[in-house]
Amino acid sequence: MMSRNAQVAALLVLCTVVAPAAARAQQSIDVVGLDGKKTTVLLSVLERKSVVTADAAGIKTTHEGVLVRDVLMKAGVPMGDALRGKALARVVIATAVDGYQVAYAIAELDPGFTDNVVLIADTRNGKPLLADSGPLQIVVPQDKRAARWVRQVTTLEVRQLP
Repeated sequence: MMSRNAQVAALLVLCTVVAPAAARAQQSIDVVGLDGKKTTVLLSVLERKSVVTADAAGIKTTHEGVLVRDVLMKAGVPMGDALRGKALARVVIATAVDGYQVAYAIAELDPGFTDNVVLIADTRNGKPLLADSGPLQIVVPQDKRAARWVRQVTTLEVRQLP
């Protein structure tokens, strides 16, 4: 029979081995289109990208994941040449587990309008995101403040402004 200390040590080793796999368990994100229909997009089928950012102290961090625009396109959201006229008054709202929401103009996600990237990251410096940030986090490297970096993001919703 195992001693109490041996049981605790074994449990800690198990948690250390299982935690990274659990952090990467969310390999999809839900996208709600203009029609209200929800589509689940598998992130594993999209091209991976990485971005390097620096915090106020100059410490560099590498995030890796997929582009929000690629997720939207996979869900059938019109992008590219379809973005003109009234379609430019669309926003994408990212929602986190705790209800935190951020809106992004559709044009700021489209490569036809900008070279900026908005990433749905699942790793930071080569490791899965920590529980308080992941398993998925939106990273907007060109923003001066990280207020639009949605942690624990679960859903992207496309809405048309009046």
